Amino acid sequence: MKDSFISFVNYHFNYFMREHPTLSDIDLSFSEGEFVVITGASGSGKSTLAYSILGLIPFFYSGERGGEVLYRSEDISKVHLADHSRKIGYISQRIDNSFATPYVFSELAFPLEYAEKNKDKDIGTEIVAHSSKLNINNLLSRKIHNLSEGEKQLVSFGCATINNIDMIIADEPLANLDYRNKKLILAKFREFHNSGKTLIITTHDYESYLPIATRIIYVDKGKIKEDKQLQKKGRIPINIDYERKLTDLISLQKAPKVSNVKNIVLEAKNLNFKYSKQFQLNNVSLSIEKGEVIGIIGDNGSGKTTLLKILSGLIEPQSGTISICGESIKNLPWNEITNKIGIVFQDPDKQFFEATVKDEILLISKNLDKDNETEEISSKLKECGLENYETYNPHSLSFGEKRRLAFLAATQHHPEIVLIDEITVGMDKQNKSWLQKKLIELKNSNKTLIIISHDWKWLGKIADSIIYLKDGQIFSQINADSFNNITLEKSSIKEEEK
Repeated sequence: MKDSFISFVNYHFNYFMREHPTLSDIDLSFSEGEFVVITGASGSGKSTLAYSILGLIPFFYSGERGGEVLYRSEDISKVHLADHSRKIGYISQRIDNSFATPYVFSELAFPLEYAEKNKDKDIGTEIVAHSSKLNINNLLSRKIHNLSEGEKQLVSFGCATINNIDMIIADEPLANLDYRNKKLILAKFREFHNSGKTLIITTHDYESYLPIATRIIYVDKGKIKEDKQLQKKGRIPINIDYERKLTDLISLQKAPKVSNVKNIVLEAKNLNFKYSKQFQLNNVSLSIEKGEVIGIIGDNGSGKTTLLKILSGLIEPQSGTISICGESIKNLPWNEITNKIGIVFQDPDKQFFEATVKDEILLISKNLDKDNETEEISSKLKECGLENYETYNPHSLSFGEKRRLAFLAATQHHPEIVLIDEITVGMDKQNKSWLQKKLIELKNSNKTLIIISHDWKWLGKIADSIIYLKDGQIFSQINADSFNNITLEKSSIKEEEK
């Protein structure tokens, strides 16, 4: 093994106001040029390991720290954070918090301007060349806050890799990406690694990296439980057969739904909405019956999240109508819309307002003057592993924990319709199973669900039918059985790699 590049020596860390340490007894080394994947359950300490390497602990996240984290034999806590950050490209799980400027072009320019070695370079030319490799040229003039979450993820990757850096640290970098862009980013990671650079990825989706990673580390309750070198016999292809699936979806034209008894709870007619010349929803119409579970899929930037916001009343379409239980949403007061619709945002931080987890769950019910049983809240928290966090601030939770809290907060008042946007991002398999169970319970109680997800296999287990959105239009709508036949695939990973 090469000389140690990064080392944890008898390291532990306990976040401020947390009862138990997030990391403990960590003795771990990384060699230069490794491609390491760190996986484990939500809240196991994966992101905290990344923060420690980045130097965000102890300079940004406060808490009790012990032991050392060394970068090229120097204690990171004694290195100037600005100097250290110039050597590392970071892709954050909290994607919105990582942007410093309003436009994509200026965001890509920021790391180039920050690095003194680029003062005499033509930054504009370099930005155009780099963005071409990521197929994001069409985003350069756009405002970041108008991008889809997947497009933001691509911009973040571009910012992390635009300079000649030693290492990339990425926290769930495939989250929110469609299949085509996942394949693109994985290929870029492989290219970066083949050039001799170091990659450290923290993720639940470790299977996607098995063809290209050299090492996998499993973290459980803040300790290293398994550390395995991946031995490869030849080059394993990145097998995401998206193009074939896409062709199959496009070939299935949207057919009118046939039902003997129609009980439409949500209907949209001829919706049109435009952010800019680059993005618009065009003439979108759909009707959803009581108790139906509708999945929505599509490429990054196809309009999925925008459609969900319009259906919930958060955005007003420029033309077209929306009806809830036969009544125009324009005629309904806010409390009646809130009573009928629960929404789980793609970014859970954007829907938290209260100081504690318990108060966050009760917020909507209190505003609607609905009674809640304290025992019911405690039971729900225990069921999803949040029983010890009742008095914690929602923003202090891990990303996966926030997802679960957002779901509880959006459904506690028992709405008739629940809109869900990419909720499985940051969730481990156990919590995805818990969520699947809860959604099926809602379905069995005749609630109506609309779920956006890039996780096709998971979505196919829950939905009755799938809407495929392409370039702001509904391109096809198929039943779950047909959808599952399209998404079925065999893994290309050899048994010895698993």
